[in-house]
Amino acid sequence: MIATISAIGSLIVAVLVLLWTVYRDFSSDNTVLESRINGVETKVALIEQSLVALEQEQDQMKSTLKNLENGLHELDLKIERILTILDTKK
Repeated sequence: MIATISAIGSLIVAVLVLLWTVYRDFSSDNTVLESRINGVETKVALIEQSLVALEQEQDQMKSTLKNLENGLHELDLKIERILTILDTKK
């Protein structure tokens, strides 16, 4: 009878220790995963900000490039006029 009670008690203690170990491991895994997810979320937010900044810079560069193209076109026209004037004076 005492052997049965001690066997059942040992079994109960073993099951409780097993359940505690599983809970502890699960909790520590969750903590690690949460910290990794937080890190990934931070990186995604930084990348999104970088993309927005790059898009704005690209729009500015397109505008600047368009202005340069227009300026070059105007210079081409002026050079053509000068060459025409020089040709007619010869």
